[in-house]
Amino acid sequence: MKIINEGGKHMRSMKYLLGLLLVLGLIFSMSGNALASTTTADVTINATPSYISISNSPSTYAFGALAESATANTTTSYFTVTNGSSVTTNTTIQVTGSTWTGGTAWTHSDTATPGADTVGLKASKNTGAYDVIVKASAAFEVLAPNQAATTNFQWELKIYAPTSFSDGVIKSNTVRLTMAAV
Repeated sequence: MKIINEGGKHMRSMKYLLGLLLVLGLIFSMSGNALASTTTADVTINATPSYISISNSPSTYAFGALAESATANTTTSYFTVTNGSSVTTNTTIQVTGSTWTGGTAWTHSDTATPGADTVGLKASKNTGAYDVIVKASAAFEVLAPNQAATTNFQWELKIYAPTSFSDGVIKSNTVRLTMAAV
């Protein structure tokens, strides 16, 4: 009988011990959650502005003395556009004035067809083809289509002198390149 009693004592002790372990386990698991330090997770986010930036070099060009009905051109790749844009762009080309100033003004031809006191201009992007008409009136032609961000390019100009003109005063106009996001 002693063995049974001792076994019963051990059984009861084991039950108490198991109960105590269970209670302690619950306390530790609850206090573990309650006392845990907080944690964080960071997410880095970015946004690229649709930034357009253009500059051209050189900023002037003189065709020199032109005879009636003459043509003259810059060398291929004479001008360089520095493209600081962050997006793909189209670059159009135009003249800012419908007339070339100085003495008896020349009319600028939107078809690049010369006439009496009428002058034309064409351009091309690094090909020497002079296949882009430089107009004074919209819609302006695209000189550099789908130009990748920060990709520079070269271009050139060709002039078609009037078939006749009234004086020998220097004529001037301004060529404008306009870059816009595609």
